Amino acid sequence: MNNTFCEALISSDINSAMPEDMDWFGNFIGEWDIVWKENFGTKDETTQKGEWIFSRVLNGFGIQDLFIVPSREERIKLNKPNAEYGTTIRMYNPMGNNWEIYYTCLGEYNRLSAQKEDGRIVLTEKTSGYMKWIFSEVKEDSFHWENWMLENGEWVVKCDCRATRRK
Repeated sequence: MNNTFCEALISSDINSAMPEDMDWFGNFIGEWDIVWKENFGTKDETTQKGEWIFSRVLNGFGIQDLFIVPSREERIKLNKPNAEYGTTIRMYNPMGNNWEIYYTCLGEYNRLSAQKEDGRIVLTEKTSGYMKWIFSEVKEDSFHWENWMLENGEWVVKCDCRATRRK
């Protein structure tokens, strides 16, 4: 492992130049166990255990996560196939006082923008606008996340995730 790279990437604190009221993702810092439901509400719905790990990065201006479904433990224990192993980088932009967000996993990438709406953090895919990620019910030890897609003019929940902070 390249410790110099990790030390330069990971930040222990928020950068003092970022306004505290813009630290929208700071509550997520840490390790989370998740229950991931794909094809939510359909006959093809599947449920898997996963993990979601968040850290401050890039001199305290960014927050990066690792999204792993099934969890590393489940992959070994149950020989489960890979559903998703990806990362999101959220970078605060002081010139626009907003967040620039990029997600990637094998064969996929998305660029998103974030807004606060009714106590939720809503991330909207910037190219087509046909996808939203919504963080809600954010508490110290849990949160709810959904992936919404626009299909035939209607917003539909495709994936549902419940997260519990690891002790």
